[in-house]
Amino acid sequence: MGSNKDRGPKLRWYQRIALEVLWAISWLIGRAPRWFQFRLLAPILALLLRLVRYRRGVVLSNLKHSFPERSDKEIRAIMRAFYHTLGEVFVGTMALAGAKSEHNGDLIEWVDYKAHIERNRGRDWVALASHFGCWEYYPLWCWLDTECHFMSVYHPLKSDIFEHFYCRMRRFAPNITTVPMAETVRFYLKNRTSERTTVLGLISDQSPRLTADSQWIDFLGQKTSFIEGGARIAKKFSVPAYFVDAERMAPGRYRARFIEIYDGQEEIPEGEIVRRYAEALERMVRRAPELWLWSHKRWKHTPEKQRKKYGRSTLDVESGE
Repeated sequence: MGSNKDRGPKLRWYQRIALEVLWAISWLIGRAPRWFQFRLLAPILALLLRLVRYRRGVVLSNLKHSFPERSDKEIRAIMRAFYHTLGEVFVGTMALAGAKSEHNGDLIEWVDYKAHIERNRGRDWVALASHFGCWEYYPLWCWLDTECHFMSVYHPLKSDIFEHFYCRMRRFAPNITTVPMAETVRFYLKNRTSERTTVLGLISDQSPRLTADSQWIDFLGQKTSFIEGGARIAKKFSVPAYFVDAERMAPGRYRARFIEIYDGQEEIPEGEIVRRYAEALERMVRRAPELWLWSHKRWKHTPEKQRKKYGRSTLDVESGE
């Protein structure tokens, strides 16, 4: 199994000090009682985010375009609830510093997890997650399936300090390895083995880089492109792909289940796994819109931009134009 210890850029001395201070604060938050974490600290952070109008324009634009049928009052209510969720996510993520498996049930409950482990015993599988609720809880799966090797695939951050912080925070179990997105296939090929199950966990709802081959899917009423890496791995290596469906049970506590969107054997057209993922994600977002990450510039790329940059959009090719 690959090591996480040396991942990320080398830090300067003052960056290391900042990292250790951040880690100490996070460790203390993780040791605080839940009422302090989610009844006091999270609401304070949510209020601060609203006061500084954190990406308010992006949030409002995304919500209005995704829910044109909703009134302005409803949109603003979702926005306020979203900021509350974001405060919880910040606290929940920091509280994972030094987290231990005996507290797993206090954070996330996995529905029918024993049946899922048995169903996939002896074969690799892909978990396609999203920025929904406290997404950093999802890799806690490796506390339940201790015999698997969990690849926590991530997008490297611009901040060297936070890059090291998140990689350290995600090493809460010996069977988990953080893997930069660009190294996913190479790492998987090098480390897969018949002796244990490899689980590839990927967040797949970010806006990918615009290319001439970017595909567009109807999602929340808009033409949307998705990261396709996880879906391509599932199809290429004939391994099952599951959508991570989650719901918030209480502040800082979630219930999640795996919904199969590809069994690893079905003959499907290119892009079908991503389409099924998008459909499952839209159902979940519509069920609890305040839990999705609306502050992300999700629709910065469009078919029009693709057409302008490359002379043609993949939508034109599909329509025969």
